[in-house]
Amino acid sequence: MEESHNEEKKDDSDPLSEQAGDAASYEPENGASSSEIKSEARATGEKPRPPRGVPSFYSARFSEHFFPNNNDGGNASPKKLSIFQRYAMSMARRPWTHMGTSFVLAVILSICGLAFGEFKVAIDNAGWWSRGTLISNRASQEILVSQNREALFLDQTGEVWDELETDIQPNWQTQTVGNREKSSEEDVDDEAISKICSGKWYGSGDMISSRQKNLVAAWKTDDAESKVPERSVLDPDALYDICIAEQNTLAALSADDLCYKCDEGCISPYSLVLMARLFLIDEDFADVSTLPQLISCDDLRSLWTPSVQEQFTSALDICVNWSVKLATSDGFNGTITIQDTTISVSNPCPLPIKFRPTLVDDAYPTSAENLVRYTTSYFATKKGNNDLEAMYENSENNKYDRSDNDMLAGVYDTTDEDFYDFYSDAIVGRDMTLAIGSAGVTALAMLVHTKSPFLTMMGLFQIILSFPLAYFVYYFVGGVFFFPFLNFIGIFVVFALGADDVFVAVDKWKNARNELPSGTTEQVAALALPDAAYSMLLTSLTTAVAFFGTAICPVGPIVCFAVFVGLLITLDYLMNILLVFPALCLYDKWKIRGSRNMCVSFNWCCGKKDDTSKASYEIAQRRSAEDARGTTLTTLQAENNERKELLDVEHKAFIHRMLDGYYNVLHKYRWVVLLVCVAGMCACIVVAAQLSLPTSSVVALLPPSNEYERHRLWSQNLLSTELAKGNGGVASIAFGLTAADTGDHLNPDSFTTLVLDDSFNPSSEEAQKFLLGFCDRLFANDFASPPKNDYECPINRFDEWLKGQSSSESPSDEYVQNCTGASSVPVPSEVFNPCIIGWSKLVGESFVLSNEGRVKILEVRSRTTVVYDSPFSELEEEWNKYENWLQQERESAPSGVQKPFHSDIAFYWFDTNRQMLRTAYGAAGIALICAAVVLFVSSKSFILTLFAGISIVYVLVAATACLVGLGWELGFLESILFAILIGISCDFVIHFGHAYTMYSGTVNRHYRSNFALTHMGPSILAAALTTFAAAVVMVFTEITFFRKFAVMLFMTILHSTLGCFVVFIVLCDCFGPSQPKMGYYTMRSKLCGSM
Repeated sequence: MEESHNEEKKDDSDPLSEQAGDAASYEPENGASSSEIKSEARATGEKPRPPRGVPSFYSARFSEHFFPNNNDGGNASPKKLSIFQRYAMSMARRPWTHMGTSFVLAVILSICGLAFGEFKVAIDNAGWWSRGTLISNRASQEILVSQNREALFLDQTGEVWDELETDIQPNWQTQTVGNREKSSEEDVDDEAISKICSGKWYGSGDMISSRQKNLVAAWKTDDAESKVPERSVLDPDALYDICIAEQNTLAALSADDLCYKCDEGCISPYSLVLMARLFLIDEDFADVSTLPQLISCDDLRSLWTPSVQEQFTSALDICVNWSVKLATSDGFNGTITIQDTTISVSNPCPLPIKFRPTLVDDAYPTSAENLVRYTTSYFATKKGNNDLEAMYENSENNKYDRSDNDMLAGVYDTTDEDFYDFYSDAIVGRDMTLAIGSAGVTALAMLVHTKSPFLTMMGLFQIILSFPLAYFVYYFVGGVFFFPFLNFIGIFVVFALGADDVFVAVDKWKNARNELPSGTTEQVAALALPDAAYSMLLTSLTTAVAFFGTAICPVGPIVCFAVFVGLLITLDYLMNILLVFPALCLYDKWKIRGSRNMCVSFNWCCGKKDDTSKASYEIAQRRSAEDARGTTLTTLQAENNERKELLDVEHKAFIHRMLDGYYNVLHKYRWVVLLVCVAGMCACIVVAAQLSLPTSSVVALLPPSNEYERHRLWSQNLLSTELAKGNGGVASIAFGLTAADTGDHLNPDSFTTLVLDDSFNPSSEEAQKFLLGFCDRLFANDFASPPKNDYECPINRFDEWLKGQSSSESPSDEYVQNCTGASSVPVPSEVFNPCIIGWSKLVGESFVLSNEGRVKILEVRSRTTVVYDSPFSELEEEWNKYENWLQQERESAPSGVQKPFHSDIAFYWFDTNRQMLRTAYGAAGIALICAAVVLFVSSKSFILTLFAGISIVYVLVAATACLVGLGWELGFLESILFAILIGISCDFVIHFGHAYTMYSGTVNRHYRSNFALTHMGPSILAAALTTFAAAVVMVFTEITFFRKFAVMLFMTILHSTLGCFVVFIVLCDCFGPSQPKMGYYTMRSKLCGSM
């Protein structure tokens, strides 16, 4: 068994990956023994160094393929090459054929993909909701019914029902975004104009409705965010500034005919300025558009004395307190019941028009100084598509007065945040253009590193062609037709990682040329290309799997992004082999021929003395000349002599001197560095553990400095927003629906069909009794309440109607014809359907939907205690309360009503965030498992896999700690980034781990560590610098996801570099195995022996 194991160990890996002989077995120069050298090193305190004559990992084994060792007196023949080596040699013999064929085919497929694949970037915000989950399927059916409720209710022929049940409907999200596209002009009836001009529009639901898309200015005092604010919007100067700003904005709106005009022009906006003017006049006016002429802004400031301000503040206090009372008192609707007498309490607000809590901020009711820090101005504007675009253009051109001074600032948007959407759509295109900057940085980095415009050009072709090729596979093979703007992050990723592949390929080739300075291009290709392909495969695999693993997310744009970028990385790797590899063969042939073309290669003026590449090609040119004369000595001794020449030159190279010097310092203080690493990692773990879930589910696409994002943030500080949150949302409990989403989950334009519950049959007396008591049982819970004070569930209203009709002397025709004298619920089962359907049509109860003479859908409404941006934990708790209670109801329900479910837009958004977090954990697990497998396969060492795992953990906790310091929370965007960048974080350490094992046999850990550092260090540093540059370019984007990706990428690359150059190397230098693969082969031998 031992002999078998030793034999296996001698040939334990690919010939290109390891050295055949044991480096420790080489004889030192000057006759000194290895033990003498080690003793001398210990005496001097220096680390033992490998003899200068020791060839590196390539030479001994690979040279046996071309230079057999005949010292034994035999005629040894060259070893058989692997299929990959033979293919590399074939590529080297015919590089133009390989490169030309690949390039032409790639261009053809790229053109086909972009032309016939209908390439179009979706730059709207649709699709960012989960699909295919239990909660999302429920929400899909409820949303579909809600959108078509009126049509379903009025349908007499069943056509609407048939269409919804058979045809996949357009997505509600794209319909919302597409409202701007439905009509370019708006039809406004006389009644609406009359309401606006009479002043009834002020404070109405139409004023604040998102459907009306009115222009809204949000105002903030300059010290609003301080702990002790002193200024108030109610101050005379602040009111004057807002008054002037409103006047100028109205003039801009009127000039472009964007506001509703009455006799005297556009009406004044609803704001504190309007309230102040009415308070000063103390009269009712039929035409409020005349107010600005009666009290100008200058008059307002002069009349606004401290006493007037105090009186107005007192009146405002009454209005605010009344609004808070109405919003927060359960069951209070403006009436007080004393015994059997109900007394109506009139609105005590003394202001002449309806008060809305949009006028003050959420801190006003509890502020002792009665300061108004935030307020708004609502303008009565038009809502047609052309009108909205014109208003947005005016906003971008600063035509709306923002009163930007030392006291006050204003921002504009609509009640439906249309400007936010317009701007988000526009900057996506601008952010995409920054990819050109990323390409320029990458091209410069490749030019500096390769010193070859030709190789740089082919590297850029490799990266650029991977994009349309990935789209070709994405569209035609994957069948994915939706292309979200998020996919353009792939451009930055592929430029950074594509450059890394180019660096690895070029450095592997140059190292191979140094190892075989007199070898032919075919020999060098057989040595370098399979090894480069293998190294790139390891890193490309882990990164691609990290992206593909994120495709488990049930949110369409995230899946599309994960699949597309995974394809980008895969095809970039393939294009590197097909384009860069033959380009390297051409480059080598030209250099051997002595080409001086600057497009092929050039040297920096400061690097000629230590250019190993130049020296190796001088040897190759000399050997080529000897070949022509027939005087070549193809012996191992000749090869070793030439290699020693290169070692002398390489020793002078700046990058090698720098890395060698760095290793000397690291080796000398390795135990101190190890302690620092342990302490630093522990500190990072403590800080990283403080990363918390967000307190709000809102996802911001724009940075806080953006005007439209500030409008959204300032609006969150209004009292109206706080009161709306206090009221909670409205959930729907549906009978008759089946949770399903039958559309294309990756296409926001594809929604679902209507899927009914065929088992729903509420006609039995047991089912009717169950439904009659359902609402009483529901509202007895602390988490549920009626959505309105006078709300009654449909079945209860139906019961009251039956009681009234049965005792009426003149019952309605619907009762007489359909109910056969029934006096209450339950009614006979054969009567139930015609009776309740007749009642629903009579009273307009659209929450009872019927078709073909049967009740198909019955819905109950309930107010929840949460809204969509409530903290994640509160949303989860509320959903569980409803679900647990409904599960109990299902278990006790009679046949026919056993499948009710609840749905609310807040729960839908909660599910989206929850799925994002689950995706992060799942994708992170997939990426870590893949990284561990790749690390072990590449190194065949349990110890190195452990060291690499520790290094990756360091990268993650250190990057996370930095992000905690930046104030980040673990929102769903951050979660996705964490999962993806796990794959990127292990790239560098994989290279080092692979290089550490390239010496075969027993080799001192210090030799291995030093070799791994100096061999792969230049490529890793070049890749790190290029990725840093790409991240810097991305920082200048405006989309929050892009910028966060840039920050995360920057932190990951920074700590990946530290993780491999410090953590991994110091672990190897302190504890690394001298025979890294022994454990693997020992275990394999035992397993094989036991079998």
